[in-house]
Amino acid sequence: MSDEMDVQAILRTARVLRVRERIEQACARAGRPTDSVRLIAVTKYVSKEETAELYKQGLRDMGENRWQVLKQKLVADLPVSWHFIGPLQTNKVKEVLRHVSYVHSLDRVKLADALASEAQNAGISVRVLIQVNVTRESQKSGIAPEQIDGLLEHVLKQGEIEVAGLMTIGVQGADEHAARSTFARLRALRDRVEARFDIKLPELSMGMSADFLWAIEEGATMVRVGRELTGDGKNLQDSI
Repeated sequence: MSDEMDVQAILRTARVLRVRERIEQACARAGRPTDSVRLIAVTKYVSKEETAELYKQGLRDMGENRWQVLKQKLVADLPVSWHFIGPLQTNKVKEVLRHVSYVHSLDRVKLADALASEAQNAGISVRVLIQVNVTRESQKSGIAPEQIDGLLEHVLKQGEIEVAGLMTIGVQGADEHAARSTFARLRALRDRVEARFDIKLPELSMGMSADFLWAIEEGATMVRVGRELTGDGKNLQDSI
């Protein structure tokens, strides 16, 4: 058992180093400093113990997409920044809001109002990213690109909400051209609404295990990486 644990620890370290090296290389290709990209470790498929091991590897931003899973990991009391990256139901806002640094999935007025109300009750502000369904896929959450102005105008009136930027999910299995196109469109949308509303939206949350390098080269400031860091229960040697 000890030998198996040692092998897993070695492979875990190798995965983390590999992802960091790839981020550094992508930043170099884009002419960007490495620290302009925040690596969010998506831990939805691993245990709280494995999450703690990722913390030991120096990862300080963790992402979860379900409250039921996130709350199981909060008991470890890790001093990390939690990012809620999945669809958020209004009846879960109270619990989620008190434990996360960012909500990446604001996509409707009703949710904005719930976040603002709960933040006011708690005496805090909440940092959000507006999720945009750039690819218009019916199975995905997110607001349509042409609807962002109305939502943003409403959200900016909520003093408790800090809009930090935009988020999108690329097409699963897309080739480089298609993936880059999706990410470039989100960046262009961000630039347009910044100009229209005279605001700064510094964060672009885009790119996951399969496409985070292309996302970085298109301007991502946050990448949400799970499988490449954790192996997701597969043969660990297949992931490095």
